Amino acid sequence: MKRCLLFLATTMVAAVAGWAQTSFSEPTTLYVMHSSGNHLEKGTDNGGWIEASTKSNPQKMTLIPDGTGYYSIQVDGQKAFLSQSRQWNTVFVADSSLAEAKFLIEPGMSQYVKLRCKSNNKYLGTDSNDGHQKVFSDKDGSDMKHLWYFGSKVNATPPVDTLTYMVNPQVVRQHFDGWGVSLCWWAGQCGKWSDEKITEIVKWLVSPTGLNYTHFRYNIGGGDDPENSHCDLHHMGRGKGLRAEMEGFKDFSGDEYHWDRDAAQRKIMLKIKELRPDAVFEAFSNSCPYYMTYSGCCSGNVDGGKDNLKPEYYEEFAHYLVDVCKHYKDEYGIEFKTLEPFNESVTNFWYANGPQEGCHFDYASQIKFIRVLEPILKASGLSTVISASDETNIGLSVEGFKQYKNAGVLSKVGQWNTHTYSGNNADRSRLAFLAHQSDMPLWMSETGSGGNGIGGNLSMAQRLLDDMRYIQPEAWIDWQYMEEANDQWCTIRGSFADQTYAKVKNYYVRQQCSRFIKHGYDIITSPCPKTLAAVNAARDTLVLVVLNEGTKAIHNIDLSLFPDLPALTSIKAYRTSASENLTSTKSGVTLNGSEMKVIMPAQSIMTFIIPTQCAVAEPDSLLRDGCEYLIIPRHETSRAVSATGSRVTIQDIDYGDAQRWMLSDLGNGTYGLQNALGLRLTAHRNLSSSTLTAAKSEADEQDFYIEVVDYPY
Repeated sequence: MKRCLLFLATTMVAAVAGWAQTSFSEPTTLYVMHSSGNHLEKGTDNGGWIEASTKSNPQKMTLIPDGTGYYSIQVDGQKAFLSQSRQWNTVFVADSSLAEAKFLIEPGMSQYVKLRCKSNNKYLGTDSNDGHQKVFSDKDGSDMKHLWYFGSKVNATPPVDTLTYMVNPQVVRQHFDGWGVSLCWWAGQCGKWSDEKITEIVKWLVSPTGLNYTHFRYNIGGGDDPENSHCDLHHMGRGKGLRAEMEGFKDFSGDEYHWDRDAAQRKIMLKIKELRPDAVFEAFSNSCPYYMTYSGCCSGNVDGGKDNLKPEYYEEFAHYLVDVCKHYKDEYGIEFKTLEPFNESVTNFWYANGPQEGCHFDYASQIKFIRVLEPILKASGLSTVISASDETNIGLSVEGFKQYKNAGVLSKVGQWNTHTYSGNNADRSRLAFLAHQSDMPLWMSETGSGGNGIGGNLSMAQRLLDDMRYIQPEAWIDWQYMEEANDQWCTIRGSFADQTYAKVKNYYVRQQCSRFIKHGYDIITSPCPKTLAAVNAARDTLVLVVLNEGTKAIHNIDLSLFPDLPALTSIKAYRTSASENLTSTKSGVTLNGSEMKVIMPAQSIMTFIIPTQCAVAEPDSLLRDGCEYLIIPRHETSRAVSATGSRVTIQDIDYGDAQRWMLSDLGNGTYGLQNALGLRLTAHRNLSSSTLTAAKSEADEQDFYIEVVDYPY
């Protein structure tokens, strides 16, 4: 049975201020405009590119319908049609009949559209908003960089987003434990610095006025062969620099533990514990020690798609991990909350002589190892529990969860971890459903890099919002705190050798969430995917984060479910943009009764701290006569029940009239549901089946009981 989540009064309307046309009855020539304001062109390499409006001789495109809903995108005046090329690229071809050269025009966020390729069902988009950027054909459609609009002028600015929605404190999405970061590998370098500098960078990391991070992942190194018998000397310096070389605590089977090793990472961890006594630590492994492997190299098997840990070493490796955890408890008073023995393990990334520690584990191998590890960990006397399985793709994490459950080992795992480098919101929702169904704590344990500059930083912020909204994790964990030579994988950019460092834009973007949404806060419902809303434990403070990746945007926010709203002067607001770093400002913000209007400048993120009072609703008070609802399947929280004509379907959420259902209390414990098109949800039953339709007229089959199955579902 589908259990449907009813979001109270979650109406969001997007006002169209540009050309959001999604169909053309005849060939139409215009500029295909990227959300960045750049336009689609055929490049000198014959591939798809976005180019600035100032480029000479800009190219128009002709959209040609094929009569089945798909379109060819032709360079005006040329026999050249945009096409998918291989896995992710684009190219212009002469044959428009190919499935690779057919695109569906779908509604995107607000007034934008998405262009979905017929051959792979993926969307056109870019990795950057800058001019002269490659257009790819493998995007998931969830990012502003995957959105387009049409224009008759090449210099037409992207239309303004106008979003109207209600924030609902009565539906709590998850209890949030905190933000964090891995210590791998920056801590192994920064821990060699002067005490003064270590103290400063850790304060920036853990201070309530800094990043306010509370969760940290310590990497238990495997350690390569000190004699390099089966791998090249310093092979890990090829991709990540020597920072990726990890010290193991043993050099061979039967060796004594060398607890003096990994001193630098340990020094950072101890400084975190000193400055943040409430810090939570997880231990995780990228690879077992080299002598336990098939390849003799802890960066992976010769064949990256095969396991590297020999089965005869399962027990020894389990003892190795547990012994490290016990040592840190006994020697330093740090008891790891969780122990994660795998990292992105079903991928084929990890190979001998590779640039970092890594180890492939098939699902079956993971399950076997969990069965070995769990009793050893339990016998240690530690309160530490196993976490798994840290897959890089959310879809792989979903599959892993199912495999563990089917094998009967899920009960041996105390926490589920996932990375979110790839995957879509449907997979995010599926994982949340599986974890909730099994009462399994859930972490987003690693992600990073949205691209360069403020655009890339805000793209990463959107991933954070999606993770929080759909996965509903108890903790959200960054990958790197400090990096060299880039501003996209880190919040602090520095030089490990020179001991120099400085905050980058990403630091302030992260602060917009992490500084103000704290340990113990509840994440509450806001239907706009460009927002994140939370209330504190006392429920007397609302924190609202609002994101704008594009040009100017207007948010009309209904706060009527929050009584006793203060005057605007009592609300704090901070903004980060290309020219601002967590700047205190209420520019563009007005408050009229319970309606707050926020005019967002281009590429910006704002946070509001609003003193107010709110209570959690009892389940039966979620249903209100005359209020509008979305009816959302629990396992697909990006989709909602929709009705046009007599047909009832489940579609991607667009907050349109077809999806907005008003409840009418019929007085006998039942409700009628009518959408904003005036269509009433109607059930039909015959001898063989039951169906749902919609109708304008009234009928007896339009009375429904709504039962709270598992609050708020």
